[in-house]
Amino acid sequence: MNPKYRKPVTLFLASFLLIGLGMLSHVQHWPGDDIIFGAGMLVQMFSILWLIVVIIKPEKK
Repeated sequence: MNPKYRKPVTLFLASFLLIGLGMLSHVQHWPGDDIIFGAGMLVQMFSILWLIVVIIKPEKK
């Protein structure tokens, strides 16, 4: 994997932990499930936008 893609992709994959925790807390009826799930979705959105910027940004020579 190209090193410039490593951080956004790692952040994207780590956001699945937040989403999974949010789903688990929703199933178990624990308080704060919407906040945890929403935070996971926001982290995924941020990481996807970051990856798009990294891909589009021209390389310096």
